[in-house]
Amino acid sequence: MTYRTRFLAASGAWTVAVAAVLLAGTLAVRDRVPDPMASHWGASGEPDGSMSVTASTWVGVGLWLVIAVVGVAIGVSGWRRRASRAAAVATLAGGAVFSAGLLASTLWANLDAAEWQQAKALPFWHVLLLLAATALAGWLGWFTGNRGPDERVEPAEGVAELRLKPGQRAVWVSSVRNRPMQVVGVVALLVGVALVVLQLPMAAVAPLLAGVPVIVVASARVQVDENGVHASFGPLRWPVRRIRLEQIDSARVETRRALEVGGWGYRVLPTSTAIMLRGGECLALRLTSGRNFYISVDNPERGAELVNALITERSAL
Repeated sequence: MTYRTRFLAASGAWTVAVAAVLLAGTLAVRDRVPDPMASHWGASGEPDGSMSVTASTWVGVGLWLVIAVVGVAIGVSGWRRRASRAAAVATLAGGAVFSAGLLASTLWANLDAAEWQQAKALPFWHVLLLLAATALAGWLGWFTGNRGPDERVEPAEGVAELRLKPGQRAVWVSSVRNRPMQVVGVVALLVGVALVVLQLPMAAVAPLLAGVPVIVVASARVQVDENGVHASFGPLRWPVRRIRLEQIDSARVETRRALEVGGWGYRVLPTSTAIMLRGGECLALRLTSGRNFYISVDNPERGAELVNALITERSAL
């Protein structure tokens, strides 16, 4: 049985089990909650909106199914990388706790109330407790899934010499993205939007502020031309990190892991800077300042060849 088969079987069983628990929880107290029941609480913690018991239940189950599909997609698409496997388990674990906690809080607040207006108040600390439990479950899921090595990446053999003809201009473009980071950013935004819909704007601030920068730094486009190296981030290709050609001493290809350069995303250490979105081969620039600049990007050897050729051409002028 392959990894994908095992993962699909386990995640499918987990998805069905959590959905069954959500449905069973509602059925267990169906006769003790009003219909419609309170489904929105204002900033003061008092109920200010309602929804039918059936609709509220399916909203909770639907939210869980969306999160589960995202988690499964991460695990299946990035199964060769340990970080992807860990992100998939973290999404499935944290999403289950968040969905179950959200529905349980709603049912608890409505328990034994004659009408939805008489439901219990849900103070802000209750929301913080739910988010903390979700974060803890996600961390435990990451810790559990962060096992085994990445698929082995063979180190590149040296950088071939590229010669440009007089007057010839060349451009090299490549890109890279970290799918787990993108999904985490999207999930954070969805959680923030869900909290806004539930009229919990203060609780929505943290996931919204976290989701946007994660999405921005989860992908990058790198271009090498006669002006130097330009790395643009995110779907809007902004912000842009520019390294002028006169700032570069040489280029090469090196194999680097996230822990070696300070972690994922854009990292600055005393002796190096890195755009690390996946482990493996990186375009490594030796700057005239003595620092190293690492960019994890696809096919970096061609980019290194062009950088060195442009430096040689510039020095000959």
